[in-house]
Amino acid sequence: MAQIALLFIISCKDRQKEESIILIQHENIQEHSPNVFFVMYDKEIGKRPLLKAIREHKCELIYDYNIINGMALKKPNDKSLEETMLFFKKVKGVTNVEYDHIYHLIDPEKRRLEIR
Repeated sequence: MAQIALLFIISCKDRQKEESIILIQHENIQEHSPNVFFVMYDKEIGKRPLLKAIREHKCELIYDYNIINGMALKKPNDKSLEETMLFFKKVKGVTNVEYDHIYHLIDPEKRRLEIR
């Protein structure tokens, strides 16, 4: 029934208009947050050394994950993201420091159709 109603609406003269289809090519750009990054830590060592480093380096704890041994941190305003990430790579128990990547819902490698 819904398909018949859709065909009826599409065929109506007042609904018909000229539509242009434009192919849009997106650039493949690696994006990440300019202020937030992720830190993973060893479960056996725990997060105590990491919490101490967060206070000393004046970072802001954005999120402490329950499912994984990791935290999202915001860098201090007076330091660069790269400088802050390098500092946390040297903290006891830290296993990984990563950018907070920004992912887009549209695959930038593929073209998409935009109807206007």
